[in-house]
Amino acid sequence: MTNNRIMKIIGNTVGLAAVAALGITVYQLGTSPVKDEVQEEKILPVEESERNFTVDAGTKKVEADMKNNSNKRTEEKLTAEEPDKQEDTADMEKEEAQEEDAEDVSAPVYNLPEVNFSEDTLMEWPVNGNILVDYSMDQTTYFPTLDQYRLSPAIAVQAVEGAPVMAAVNGKVLSVEQSSMTGNTVTMELGNGYQAIYGQLTDLQVTEGDIIKKGAIIGYIGEPTKYYSKEGNNLYFAMKQNGEPIDPIAYLP
Repeated sequence: MTNNRIMKIIGNTVGLAAVAALGITVYQLGTSPVKDEVQEEKILPVEESERNFTVDAGTKKVEADMKNNSNKRTEEKLTAEEPDKQEDTADMEKEEAQEEDAEDVSAPVYNLPEVNFSEDTLMEWPVNGNILVDYSMDQTTYFPTLDQYRLSPAIAVQAVEGAPVMAAVNGKVLSVEQSSMTGNTVTMELGNGYQAIYGQLTDLQVTEGDIIKKGAIIGYIGEPTKYYSKEGNNLYFAMKQNGEPIDPIAYLP
């Protein structure tokens, strides 16, 4: 009787102990996930924010790299295109210069003076001064330097050395020659068989083929040749019609 009671008490105690142990286990199983969830709730936002920060930083880095690469490619493109632009600019400037030259060349063509001398043409004096030797083909005239009388196919007009000599009328330069008698001499075609001859010149401003407008400077008074040393500085001025001398005075005012 006593033993049965003792065994019963022991059995009840073991059962209670088992139930208690089971309850503790259940309690732990029930409470552990809550801690984990709390921890996860606390940890997850931090991890997520770090993840977002990392992504944002990576995105910004990628965007920055793309922007740098784009700028670099743009600079390289501009650098590569710069010589082409310079060449294009140089070509344009060259074409403009050529067009200007073409205009400069063509302009005189439209503005060339008319070379059409006639009996009614009135010239102007190529220099201002006294006549030292007059034109005379009908009778002889005295030449002081030569100390003799001879025919004179031209006039000698007194002028100071270095004075400008102007074209008496429109003409085209036929020749530029050096003569022992008249020094540097320019012969101009005036049209219709007329010619004008300018001698005793220096520092010529014209060349063969030039078309000269009335009043334009063709040269300057130089030292007289040995044939005019006593007459002094002068312009030798003569005219011809069909190769024959004519009096220039007839066409001067």
